[in-house]
Amino acid sequence: MTGRNQRKKAENTQSQNASPSKDDHSSTSTMEQGLMENERLLMTESLFKEWIITNFGELKDHVVAQCKETRNFKKRFDEILLRIDNLERNISELTELKNRQLREEYK
Repeated sequence: MTGRNQRKKAENTQSQNASPSKDDHSSTSTMEQGLMENERLLMTESLFKEWIITNFGELKDHVVAQCKETRNFKKRFDEILLRIDNLERNISELTELKNRQLREEYK
């Protein structure tokens, strides 16, 4: 009985000490890993395509909304630029009037 236990302990010790080294990787396991990654990539692409097809309407609505929002921003931006031009013109006119007023006072 003790001989049997000793053999089991020896086998367990050997299996624990046998750690895989870098050289243990075979080209087959590397190839299998590559295939698994390719399958995952293909599956991801197919799921993405399926998602695009099923959600096309929602995506289209989102793009249209973004386009409208962009147009609104452009319109508001143009309005702001026009207001800035008007303010600059008003400032120039007021400065010119103030300068005339000062010249008339010193005459």
